[in-house]
Amino acid sequence: MSDCFAVKPLTPEQIPQAFALLSIFDGCLSQEAWCEYATAVVEKADNGVGRGILTVQSEEGYIYGLSVYHLKQELLRGRVLEIENFAVVDLIGAKTATGLLLESLESVAQEQQCRCMSLTLLNPAIRKWLRRSNGPRADIFVAAGFRGEPLRLRKCFVEGG
Repeated sequence: MSDCFAVKPLTPEQIPQAFALLSIFDGCLSQEAWCEYATAVVEKADNGVGRGILTVQSEEGYIYGLSVYHLKQELLRGRVLEIENFAVVDLIGAKTATGLLLESLESVAQEQQCRCMSLTLLNPAIRKWLRRSNGPRADIFVAAGFRGEPLRLRKCFVEGG
């Protein structure tokens, strides 16, 4: 999608760096809480348990976006890729970074034979824009097939999901 960005798993060394991005979206988040949470997720990701943290990075290694994901079994929908803490900075190229992260997460969902993806946005402003389908960021999520739910978006790969 872009030569400027690459999607890579978050490494243990990058956990403190990623906090700077997340703190933009949630000023109440402490670095200690983030580091503890991210370390637990990254350690489990190494064990292949269907969870991890994907980042969108520049060639220089700056993190422009990230999202935590894990597999979940739902009664009605079956296997779902649960996507949390989706955050992309709103700079030049953010739509490219957002699209690249969404494409990569969809690839993970399809590789894991998920019926749906469920995405929770960290940024409350983006949630508001998405509720008004003509918002400045809504188009990229709608074009990617997501539809709004109260605080979450869901994309299903099969009807009835």
